[in-house]
Amino acid sequence: MITFAFALQNYTNMSATSESLSVWIEKMPQRGYYTFTKMDIEEHFPSMSKNYIKSSLHRLAVRKIIISPWRNFYVVIPTEFALKGIIPPVFFMDAFMKFVNRQYYVALLNAAVFYGASHQSPQTFTVMTTSPTLRDVMKNGNSIVFVSRKEIPTAYIQQKKTQTGYINVSSPELTAVDLVAFEKNVGGLNRVCTVLNELIESVDFNRVHADFFMFTTAPVIQRLGYIIEFLLEDKKQADILYGCAKSADMVFRKIPFKVEKSTDGCELNDRWKVIINQKIEIDE
Repeated sequence: MITFAFALQNYTNMSATSESLSVWIEKMPQRGYYTFTKMDIEEHFPSMSKNYIKSSLHRLAVRKIIISPWRNFYVVIPTEFALKGIIPPVFFMDAFMKFVNRQYYVALLNAAVFYGASHQSPQTFTVMTTSPTLRDVMKNGNSIVFVSRKEIPTAYIQQKKTQTGYINVSSPELTAVDLVAFEKNVGGLNRVCTVLNELIESVDFNRVHADFFMFTTAPVIQRLGYIIEFLLEDKKQADILYGCAKSADMVFRKIPFKVEKSTDGCELNDRWKVIINQKIEIDE
């Protein structure tokens, strides 16, 4: 038979345990940590039941102390973001990708922002990973989109410092290639060219080697080369890109500038072998 005294003692112990978890989490920033996992909790509090862990985490989320962008992965909300309860993905992305055990880099429009190309602020945060593609995250006020490629070109990834450490970002040259390759994810060729118009100041294809062209295709390089030379009017970078592509034994064949659009009666650019089937208007 369970006595009242025993029940009261049991309740007191449970409250203390729950409180110690809350204190442990809330003091994490003082120790230099902003992310943790359910496994971390179980390791530090081996005697705590799953129900108490769940209820404690729920209370902390309601109080806007933590958010959970992914199952079993948690972020302590810094004071500067506490009012809105929304944390920029750049704040926790490196820790999260380690949690899911994936190579990655910040890509496309979000990568371009790191190099000053912020003409059109992206509404989503795009991350490139290896296949299979992770499911997108639409919660806690964030919209994180994952795209994938077979292999991450680590030689062309840069580490950028963040408030919590470092984050992987595609180099200007890889960003330029990705923008063309994934133009549908960006919003079309007009937007790609507008962003490239700002990004081109940071691009130097003298920094790439033959292996760079293993991570893309000839049509992407052809479209990018045409954009750089004839729309952005940067003959120097276009010449370097052309020379590097040829040195890598890349073969150019006739391709449409805009995929899946008629090329009837359209002009052919002889150098890049691009059929000009779409006019571009670059936003200044």
